[in-house]
Amino acid sequence: MATVSSEKGALLPKKASGQLPSSITGRPRFKNTTLQRDGAPNAGTPTEHSYQKLTTAGGSSELHSGASVKSVTGTGQNVVDGTAGLTSGVQRVLNNEKASEGAHSSERGARVMDEASRRAAELEAAADKLEQTETVTVNYDTRGLTSDQVADLRKKYGWNEVKPHQVPEWFKVLKKYLSLVPMLLIVAALFSVCVVEDNMRDWFSFALLLFLNNSMVWADYIGQRSAHNAIAAVEKLGAPVCQVKRDGQWQNRQVRDLVPGDVVHLKAGVIMPADGVFVTKGTTITVDESALTGESVPIRKRPGAPLLSGSVVDRGEGEMLVTKTGNDSFYGKTLSLLARAERQGYLETVLHRTSLFITFVASCCAAFLFFWQSFNSDWKLIIPERRYLIALKHAFILIASVAPAAMPVVTTTVLSVGALIITKQNAAVSRLSAIEEAAGVVILFSDKTGTLTKNQLSLFKEESMIEPGYDEETMLLYASLCSDTQEPEPIDRTINAAADMTERAKYQILEYVPFNPVDKRTEATVVSPEGKKFITTKGAPHVIRDLVCYEDQKLREQLNELILNKAKRGLRTLGVAVKPVPDGVAGDAPRWKLVGYLSLFDPPREDTAATIQRANELGIRVIMVTGDQQAIAVETARQLHMGTNIVGPEIWKEEKETGLVQGKALAEFIETVDGFAGVFPEHKYAIVNAMMDAHKLVAMTGDGVNDAPALKRATIGIAVSGATQAARAAADIILFAPGLKTIITVMSLSRQIFKRVESYIIFRIYTSLIILGMWWGCIVILRYQFPSWTLVLMSMINDFVLMSCSRDRVASSTSPMIWSMLRVICLSTWLGFLATVSILLYVVFADPSHCVNWWPRWGLPKFTPDWPLPVSEHFMSYQTNAGVWLLMTVLIQFSFQSVRTRGLFCRYNENNQFPALVIIIPQICAVVVTIFLSIYWKIAWRPGSGPRMVGINWGQAWVTIFWGILWFFVMDATKIGFYKYAWPVITRNVVYKSIAETACQREIENNNVASKVMQNTVHFLEERERNVEKLEEKVEDAFLAAVTDAGELVKNDHGKSHIDRKEHKVSPEPGKTSTEDEVSLPRKDANSFVVSITSEEGACRTGFDDADAGTAKHRVAVDQKNREVSRSSGKTSIPLHPDVGKGCAVPSITR
Repeated sequence: MATVSSEKGALLPKKASGQLPSSITGRPRFKNTTLQRDGAPNAGTPTEHSYQKLTTAGGSSELHSGASVKSVTGTGQNVVDGTAGLTSGVQRVLNNEKASEGAHSSERGARVMDEASRRAAELEAAADKLEQTETVTVNYDTRGLTSDQVADLRKKYGWNEVKPHQVPEWFKVLKKYLSLVPMLLIVAALFSVCVVEDNMRDWFSFALLLFLNNSMVWADYIGQRSAHNAIAAVEKLGAPVCQVKRDGQWQNRQVRDLVPGDVVHLKAGVIMPADGVFVTKGTTITVDESALTGESVPIRKRPGAPLLSGSVVDRGEGEMLVTKTGNDSFYGKTLSLLARAERQGYLETVLHRTSLFITFVASCCAAFLFFWQSFNSDWKLIIPERRYLIALKHAFILIASVAPAAMPVVTTTVLSVGALIITKQNAAVSRLSAIEEAAGVVILFSDKTGTLTKNQLSLFKEESMIEPGYDEETMLLYASLCSDTQEPEPIDRTINAAADMTERAKYQILEYVPFNPVDKRTEATVVSPEGKKFITTKGAPHVIRDLVCYEDQKLREQLNELILNKAKRGLRTLGVAVKPVPDGVAGDAPRWKLVGYLSLFDPPREDTAATIQRANELGIRVIMVTGDQQAIAVETARQLHMGTNIVGPEIWKEEKETGLVQGKALAEFIETVDGFAGVFPEHKYAIVNAMMDAHKLVAMTGDGVNDAPALKRATIGIAVSGATQAARAAADIILFAPGLKTIITVMSLSRQIFKRVESYIIFRIYTSLIILGMWWGCIVILRYQFPSWTLVLMSMINDFVLMSCSRDRVASSTSPMIWSMLRVICLSTWLGFLATVSILLYVVFADPSHCVNWWPRWGLPKFTPDWPLPVSEHFMSYQTNAGVWLLMTVLIQFSFQSVRTRGLFCRYNENNQFPALVIIIPQICAVVVTIFLSIYWKIAWRPGSGPRMVGINWGQAWVTIFWGILWFFVMDATKIGFYKYAWPVITRNVVYKSIAETACQREIENNNVASKVMQNTVHFLEERERNVEKLEEKVEDAFLAAVTDAGELVKNDHGKSHIDRKEHKVSPEPGKTSTEDEVSLPRKDANSFVVSITSEEGACRTGFDDADAGTAKHRVAVDQKNREVSRSSGKTSIPLHPDVGKGCAVPSITR
């Protein structure tokens, strides 16, 4: 069992004046953290652990005094770090001074000693101001908990999971009933049964509306719950796992299994699974608590320091003792008060806006028809009684028939089906909206190792470089000593397999620092079998090079050449170095010594080249972002047939200093390259952030804790197989299989989902406009009333048929899919207009109340005139209602086959696949049932109020179907024309909003952007031409004025002046020019125009005088020789008009 206690300890008294503080002499100033372990040889008594090395934020400091220093909590740690670091520095300097002779050395030593004493006194004074420091005593069993103890503790504390505020299920259902469309359906149902029309109540419409309302609400609720359950099941498969010690053995357990008292192993990238205390002696870890406290700088934790759940291990490795779990933890207490807020995707936003748009248009149309039926004189005769109530009833039924009741169901179904398909591709979606957002991704930033390559390293021993004095076995041994053996990375696994692990077991590892993307190396403090202590490290070749070269420029050049030559052949080099640890003897700090370089090869994956080609076909640029060397990245790109324009880390220095890279903004520069090499995590974030700010949809792959910010910033963050918990938590899509193929497959599937939803929206707006247009035309133009219950019946059938569109068989687009509601509305409005025209023409042609009556021309009997119109002498036919019903059904059901593709509906190919049976069968059933009902409907059948309906014969039915199919072909042809001709014109002349502005503000479409650039260019050229013309006029006026003024000033007695071209002067007579006669242009006003004319160079410099300073500003050069105008010499010039500057061939005229 583990116990945690604390006590207060006072600071030690200050040393007497003139003596060094205790920090210099090595004696501790603070009460120390005491770690007590049950089961240890000295169990039962607190044990002091002596640390020979204390690592600080700025590096490591050696404590040669042998003081017993333990970790402390609070601000006192800074004092310990500062004084400890000062100790080693002073002792090192003093030792050097003892070895030197002379008065100069003694004086220097005294100065150093005085400075050390002064700084130590400052730290001592700061420490005195600190409050008493709390001492933490941790008692725990190093063997971990037993299974019985875990069972007892779980009964007491429960599972280690955070349960946020749960919304009751009944409230979720009620909230759906209280949304806009269900409320409209309920109001329409109440009006249909409460308002009496033709001496009857419309119970049929009431039942249909309630059935439709309940069906859609519950279908939406069940589908949403199923989607969340599916995602929860997938998340459970990828649930975070930690290493916990149970029954004396390290075991992999899910985080939710932890209980207070468990001992958990921590390493870089692990999210803290619970609250606890860091208990590993002799080491520290760095923890990122920014998500909890907002502190952006990682915090160093020493033994006894508290650890908060939800924080992330940034660097280091060690053990944690769990103290609080679940809702009792820091993270749990905060989250339990909050309901989980899901990010709404753009798909949901589009569908919600579409629903509001349709409802708004329907409401406006219904309001107009309400006033028309209420106050129009003709309708006063048609509906003589309860006219206002009946008109209001028709208005609400019209809105209910048009409102998209099935839209939420379609949203949930489409995304749920997509998530299920993606799961089968060895991937999990943590956010449903990420599925549709992936459809617009234009750039994929991919890591190299493990994604483009196999991450299965092979050691090439014959390519190794070994320094004199070492052999291959020794180099492998040193590399293995600083490698992980419990959970080895691929590099560690390769080295351990080649090294002599029996010999390795003879060495004692005191401290191990794992790899992190910032330092790019591992390090271990080791004791040899002979008792000698040394530090060994392995890491990136340039990092090891910098460690061992110091000021040896020749060695640096040799290593650079070695590393570059290996990299050009695709070999990864791994440097190995060692340095001894002095045994408490003061002197110079030991330096790193190079052991050699290992050569590793990571072959590309077999399917990567084909996958990249597939990505290019889909319009997705794959840009490599790797921490490896530039030469290795170029060679890998060459093998994968990618672009080889891969830049190195040198660009980031330029970008930091100037904000530009090679004269371009970062986002613009990224568009021109094929990859980045030698990047650090902050560079990944900068790349993603630049593209997001440039309105691009991008995806980023990552696996480390430092990749989390970039994954979070990207439109789609993708955690690759084997990613850390922090990377998975920040990602939108988690991969369970290595490679790039799964990513491209997910993006291809997302485009299919996008096309399904786009087809659904076009179709839904189109059907709503058909009903609105038909009802409006019949009421306003034809004064014809259609049975309102048929609208409800058609609406219900359409909504149920539409639900199947989520499983339509569609091909993936070959270019990124970009939302444009303007395109959707324009197309659906045009198709709805054509369908409305066909219905109104059918009523005019078929009904006996109009003069056409085309049935005899078809060899068929006329419709029976059985409904007298009060406003005319004509009779309408109840058969017209049946014919209109059948025609609307044909137009609606057939039109889906047209809107699902941009080409000819029946031309099936790889871009237009044959529709799924789940789509065709419901549509055929709807048409067949309507045909039989429209033919065999009896006049006695009257399910609802309003006009009656009588069936037509088979001949009339086939003519009606033929009329509908004819207009269907017309609509399909005009749809092709819309995409080919009309839409490009609209995009060039109309500014519209799309997902680029709402989701991440990316560019709308490439064609539109190119058109805009061209327009801006033309405008710029026209504006520049106008400015040049103005400048030419101004320069010409200045020339004339200057010459005229000069001539007036130097006239002789005869009223003439002489121009001496040789001497470049103007005088009254040749050879008599004096100082008094020098030309001087008069200063006419505060901003007089000044001209300087030089005949030899043929240039005229013009400018405006500054009244205060008397200097020319905004100077413009007119080069007569080259016929150009420019701002200054060497700058961009503009061609000069041929007639400008003819008076330039005069001598120099200056002030």
